[in-house]
Amino acid sequence: MTSVPSVPNVSRLGPVFREAHAAMSEVAAVLEAEACLQCGGPCAAAPCVRSCPTGIDIPGFIKDIAEGRPGDAAAKIFADNILGGTCARVCPVEVLCEGSCVLLKEGRRAIHIARLQRHATDRAIESGAALPAAGEASGKRVAVIGAGPSGLACAAELAKLGHEVTVYEGREFPGGLVTRSIAPYKQQYKPLPEEVERIRGMGVEVRFGVTVGKQVTAVELRREHDAVYLGVGMGDDMPARIPGEDLAGVWESLRFIEDLKLGVGVAAAGGPAGGKRVVVIGGGNTAIDVAREAVMLKTTETAGGNTAMDVARQSVMLGASEVVMLYRRSEAEMPAFPHEIAAAKREGVKIQPLAAPVEFIGEGGRLSGVKCIRMKLGAPDASGRPRPEPIAGSEFIIGADTVIKAIGQKPRKELLELFGVEMKGSVVRVDEDLRTSVPGVFAGGDCINGGSTVVEAVRDGRNAARAIDRALSGRARPEGWRPPPTRVESEEGLVKHFQEDFRLTTAPKLCKGCNVCVTGCPTSTLALDGSNHIVVKDTATCVFCGLCEARCPDFAIWIVRGESEKARTAVKGQAMGVTA
Repeated sequence: MTSVPSVPNVSRLGPVFREAHAAMSEVAAVLEAEACLQCGGPCAAAPCVRSCPTGIDIPGFIKDIAEGRPGDAAAKIFADNILGGTCARVCPVEVLCEGSCVLLKEGRRAIHIARLQRHATDRAIESGAALPAAGEASGKRVAVIGAGPSGLACAAELAKLGHEVTVYEGREFPGGLVTRSIAPYKQQYKPLPEEVERIRGMGVEVRFGVTVGKQVTAVELRREHDAVYLGVGMGDDMPARIPGEDLAGVWESLRFIEDLKLGVGVAAAGGPAGGKRVVVIGGGNTAIDVAREAVMLKTTETAGGNTAMDVARQSVMLGASEVVMLYRRSEAEMPAFPHEIAAAKREGVKIQPLAAPVEFIGEGGRLSGVKCIRMKLGAPDASGRPRPEPIAGSEFIIGADTVIKAIGQKPRKELLELFGVEMKGSVVRVDEDLRTSVPGVFAGGDCINGGSTVVEAVRDGRNAARAIDRALSGRARPEGWRPPPTRVESEEGLVKHFQEDFRLTTAPKLCKGCNVCVTGCPTSTLALDGSNHIVVKDTATCVFCGLCEARCPDFAIWIVRGESEKARTAVKGQAMGVTA
């Protein structure tokens, strides 16, 4: 069985491998965890949990860290997200869990959820803490195509459910989009190899260097397995289809990132020397990633060694003096996350909106510039965004030593056609259980959505595994989660609002109608009545964060958190999609 590739030696690469979600010390992690308000009630999950595609028990694992139990914290994380260490580094938490933290309503920063998740998972991996054991053998065999985040999550979940799983990966290393399209400043190659080894420890077989259609056929896979999961992601970068694309210095984004992460060295393939001009084409998250990475790359060591590869790997890599992003629409239409765009601009990336490349210019086979044309926005196209239209006679040239194309990826139609699955445009058509049009064949991740986040790929893989298990076992789809009933009791001027043994109590007569609690409530649970006294609009929506109690100057509202673990476990169905 082929082993997972060892981690490349990147110790010499300096600032290029600066991390977005850096590790925390034990003391720092405990102090950060203690600041969490421990939101969540029996009826309503904490906003951070609802924003997590995999529904991790975020308040629960943070409480474990605060109480000095990082191993228990990691167990909670891995129970819902088997690639919790990777996702702690690459998740866009600014628009997911951290972007939903109730502390933001207070004008305070969010809890550093990603860094706390990394803290717990890193310690679990370093200590060799066990993952969930494989379930009792079902006698069923499942093939997973692709060792990216979706395929790995599916394989691990299937193993937990007792099925025999084999992952087929065409490349010689795992990771999919984690390896190919997540820049090193977000995640180096680690901890992916360690996570894969842990998944293999659950009984999952991973076969590297096996391409469907070459070493094995789709017919053989379907014949030898009871189900197949397609976690194949997307293909290589889309070509720009403009003159000069073959000039030295013109890069595809995926190759650029992969070479950096695996230690090949950009210079090894004709990349730029230090102090040069870089142009990035595109406006998505991958384009932002390569632009920010280009700014971060720094000279760390002069060339040395005896072989050409030694020289290449130890040479000056980039250290760009200028990085410009070309985007054919306006900045407002850029599909990249706004916080990523803002960060890129702070770091010195220049954005040239309403401009499109029409030719790569070079001398002696080497890039020297990009000929562009200015654009204007016309009527909306099929995406609903204004269609970019060229302005005649507006051509101009930007000097460039390196161009990195990040304009999207090709669908893997050739591979998908081998299985005969029905397509919806360039993606695979699936139902709510992630079943394709072919019986016994399921799909998830980027091949069904055209490209999304790692954590959403993990969610798809996990959910597909549970759907596959239902199909193989004959078990019915579980009913959707229903919140427990709430009740309201009034006595001696107090109104007690119950979710199980959690209680929100109001004293309307004490309320002076300042409205502070109403404006600060993250779930719009509170309001003032016609007499300017506090009322609860819907008891079931309270997450017991305690902001109202802390802010009320009249002591007219307070909460009591019960002992029931339902506050975190029963409500997870709200965030788990098809597995509610």
